[in-house]
Amino acid sequence: MTIAAPAHRFGNESKGPLKGRPEVPPDAHRGASAWGLMALLRAPSLALALAALFWAGSFVVGRALRDEIDPAALTFFRWLISLAIFVPFVGREFVGHIPVVLREWRLVVALGATGIALFHPLVYIALQHTSATNALLTFSLSPVVILVCVSIGSGRRPAGREMAGVLISMAGAAVLITRGDVTVLTSSGVNIGDLWMLAAVVVWAAYSLLLRHRPADLPQTVALTSSIVVALPMLLPFTLFAASGTPIHLSSPVLLGTLYIAVFGSVIGFMFWSYGVADLGPARAGQFVHLMPVFGAALSFIFLGEPLSFAQVVGAALVLSGIVLIERRSAPAVDREGTR
Repeated sequence: MTIAAPAHRFGNESKGPLKGRPEVPPDAHRGASAWGLMALLRAPSLALALAALFWAGSFVVGRALRDEIDPAALTFFRWLISLAIFVPFVGREFVGHIPVVLREWRLVVALGATGIALFHPLVYIALQHTSATNALLTFSLSPVVILVCVSIGSGRRPAGREMAGVLISMAGAAVLITRGDVTVLTSSGVNIGDLWMLAAVVVWAAYSLLLRHRPADLPQTVALTSSIVVALPMLLPFTLFAASGTPIHLSSPVLLGTLYIAVFGSVIGFMFWSYGVADLGPARAGQFVHLMPVFGAALSFIFLGEPLSFAQVVGAALVLSGIVLIERRSAPAVDREGTR
């Protein structure tokens, strides 16, 4: 999963009253239902919701494959397949921006290392030890971690509402990690999977902050493709090492799961997210990420049989309440900034 603001829309734009959507001819009575379906499929809110659904599904698939394939190998093959799909669409644009990519090579390497080579293996390692639901709920802390990192880096003191949001979300994280029982810390200890997921959240925050430095002449599609290109060599040695210890068995679940993550969790999810962010803006679109724990809990219950505990409900409510406080304060500034 790579969540980022795009540089442009996907698909053709209309110059009519419904910008970015197909115009319905005035006399199109018999075809009204077909036009309505097309408009629905191109609705930015639906695109963003589907992106959140596909990304949540990637967590569930990663949990299902925890004993079938090494995290580094799963990440490598996921992005190798995604790159093969992306190239026909962005190849010409990528070639035209090679001078910009070479100029910004340090940023590209940093994006590839954090957003792909580190983040995804950490998530898959976490999913070996914790539930997909808990991993997604922990990932919901990302906006809080990003705010804290921005405040530390800029020296800006968070506003009162932002600080309250941070404290509430941290309380929610504590409930999630301890499963609502503080005696866990002294008895069985903290679930190592939750700690791995917290590490993944920190890496994701670093990736998100690096994206703020992407220059305007480096389109998001080119930045993502370049990141994949530099991340694959980073992942290859770990994939080969894992294969030398335990040979990779390309069973049907592994093949289908990897294809789902590559096609839906990476390519289609990115395209839907890009379309939605371009239409609604990053601030409004960012709210749809909060659907991931909801979708993930439902998918985990359906496909993995993971029950939703009362502690998870309370922890999630606290985390999301804290994020609402933070983003209600931060949204106007993001809206003025526009799409990066």
